[in-house]
Amino acid sequence: MQNNNVTIKNQVIMFLDIHNYSIAAITLGQSQYEFIQQVYEMLGDIIVAYEGEIIKYMGDGLLCVFPAVLASEAVECAMKLRQAFAGVVRGRNLPGDTELEVGISAGEVAIGVFGHKSLRQKDVFGDKVNCAAMIGHHRGIAITESVYDEIKTRYETARLPDFEPKWQDEPLRVWEIVE
Repeated sequence: MQNNNVTIKNQVIMFLDIHNYSIAAITLGQSQYEFIQQVYEMLGDIIVAYEGEIIKYMGDGLLCVFPAVLASEAVECAMKLRQAFAGVVRGRNLPGDTELEVGISAGEVAIGVFGHKSLRQKDVFGDKVNCAAMIGHHRGIAITESVYDEIKTRYETARLPDFEPKWQDEPLRVWEIVE
């Protein structure tokens, strides 16, 4: 469905966030800017290699999408992202609890170009984006039920407590990938 500059389509949505970035930033001092650029480049290379598309950076967070048929590849990508990030953390002697948190959801989203005339950029919206962001603060890789249904025979998982999104009546069922 097309509405002006908006396309509705099924996607796998991945939200990434650096746990305890503020503490790492204090440890890094002025080199935190070099660190975050290094992380963006490293994560971007891995995401693109798995056919993902970076939508935006949000401070120490990142939002990306994958084709709907690539839920399993998105989970594999998330595992590689966490491993690569852990290597950078070790290399910079950052606190051990500095890690990459990942939330993965899947379903219908709206993709288009939005913003003020001074800054228009591609973005993605919808319930599934909100779900990925909400569970993306789990210390590890958290996935929604739609992703779980696609990957449950390929990866070891553990059930997490339900989330209670304020915008829906039913709780959000969530699993984590056991690494």
